[in-house]
Amino acid sequence: MAKFIPPLFARLYLGIILALGGSVFITLSFSYEALEQSNLLDFSADTDYIFNEISVALENNHVDPEKYIQSLPKTLLTFDIKWQETWDGAPECNICEYLYTGDNSLIYHLDDERLLAVYPMASTKGAILISDQYHFADGAHTEVDDEIKLQNLAILWQQHPEDILPVILLFVAILAISAPLYFPIRQLQKQINQLIDTNDKFGRGKLMVRASTKLSEPVSSLATSFNQMAESITETVKENQIFAQAVPHEMRTPLSRIQLATGLLRKSSTQPQQVALLDNIDTYIDDIDELTKQVLTFSKLNAATSEDKSISKQVIKLGPYLDERIAQLNQDKTKKVILYCHQQEMECDPAYLRLMFDNLVKNAIRYAKSTVIIGVEIKEVNQADTQLIITVADDGPGIAKEDFDTIFIPFSRLDKSRNQQTGGLGLGLAIAKAATKRMSGELNVSRNPDGGASFSCKLPRGTN
Repeated sequence: MAKFIPPLFARLYLGIILALGGSVFITLSFSYEALEQSNLLDFSADTDYIFNEISVALENNHVDPEKYIQSLPKTLLTFDIKWQETWDGAPECNICEYLYTGDNSLIYHLDDERLLAVYPMASTKGAILISDQYHFADGAHTEVDDEIKLQNLAILWQQHPEDILPVILLFVAILAISAPLYFPIRQLQKQINQLIDTNDKFGRGKLMVRASTKLSEPVSSLATSFNQMAESITETVKENQIFAQAVPHEMRTPLSRIQLATGLLRKSSTQPQQVALLDNIDTYIDDIDELTKQVLTFSKLNAATSEDKSISKQVIKLGPYLDERIAQLNQDKTKKVILYCHQQEMECDPAYLRLMFDNLVKNAIRYAKSTVIIGVEIKEVNQADTQLIITVADDGPGIAKEDFDTIFIPFSRLDKSRNQQTGGLGLGLAIAKAATKRMSGELNVSRNPDGGASFSCKLPRGTN
């Protein structure tokens, strides 16, 4: 539902337009009746004057009303005047709306938006009909066409201002309100977009990036707060990285001493129990040494770096490369590993690809019952972009859906089927995910239809 909602500033601009339109509409709604009433009063006053002049002329000259009205100069009149010999209370039109009755007249609204005033003559059965008259130029274009059009607009404004006033009012309101509002809102939008870009860069590992504080309030306060948070996070990350990298190095010195001591003890130990105990100590030392190596690797993968990644990128032919890695990882051949890979190649850092692939395959071999299936395919995302998908699936006990995110957390422990007794130090999948992130990829896990876990690594063909 949220994807159908327009962005904040689009809603803000739309709100301004709707507010302007609504204000104009409300204003016109309240003023329309006043304009109509004013128009009716003006029309009634004008037609009363004309009727009074005609009545005086007819009374003084004792002429036929129809002939007198026909003799009036039509070009000098701004009203259409007719004589209706018999007035039965209704004008000669198909659709007429009665408005009100004046002192001497009846006012109607004609179907062509004109007003009509009917003045019954007391001494006859007829009535004088006076209605609006529009003067629009017709015929061929002449040199005075533009002047005539201006005159017609002036006449339209004089007779029906309510037809032009809404357009003028709307234009003036939009210009007067939107122009002062647009530029501050546009500036605010640019400043927020700058903060969004800075936040995005910081989230992608560029911990030294900071937001500019030369912004208007309250955006500058937000930028200052972001910079303070970024400083705190950067300091914490650096401390954790230093600690994570220093501990493995510091542990190797006592481990070396323990190995030296066990070597010396092994020379003087002849009892089977003593030899077995020394073998266990050597195994523990190897486990600790492997753990320190993985901790150091994971720390380096998650460390912020500004080095040029394109320097270490290579074009790798995946078929031979993956075959070689599988042979190294499955030397005892206790499980069957099947690779489906055509002549595919990709450009990436081989160290990251090895860390991702090795940890996924070792994890699959460790938990598979008998078979591990590895697939490599190309998927077209759009016309200009393709994706390389590496899938590693096993036929083991699988992973519960609620643990899909937990397994990528360092040293996480799941159910009995995947605990420390089955092997592993709890960092393999975390390293695989971190290496995938370094290659700008995405690592996900799911369940096979026939059981077991399936890891899918999606990488762009031209990955970083």
